[in-house]
Amino acid sequence: MIFKITHYLYEVNILITNKIKIMETTTLSENTIPNNNMTLAIIATILGLCSPCCLGLILGIVAIVLSSQVKTKFENGDFAGALSSAKNSKILSYIAIGLVALNLIYFFVFGGMAVYQELLENYNIY
Repeated sequence: MIFKITHYLYEVNILITNKIKIMETTTLSENTIPNNNMTLAIIATILGLCSPCCLGLILGIVAIVLSSQVKTKFENGDFAGALSSAKNSKILSYIAIGLVALNLIYFFVFGGMAVYQELLENYNIY
């Protein structure tokens, strides 16, 4: 009985150490440049034109600026700053795309294009 328990604990220990080794190899090293998420930021900026008050457009522009800073920060040796800029760029891009999605949901729930055209006719905006 004791032999089975120690053998089981030994196998669990091997599994845990193997998982730790795998996790150590998959983390970013300071020799590789982080993904700057520039394409995501550009897509968020373009889609941001459809967000309320063009707030998504502003967030997309900020995301583009942050993603363009990733390479220069990495080349200057600021790996933590490069990671931070990449992460913030990704977050702002997702927020901008989320605002567009919320705007489209709101638009179609409350009547779609007919309500929008009626609003334009009431204010004589062409």
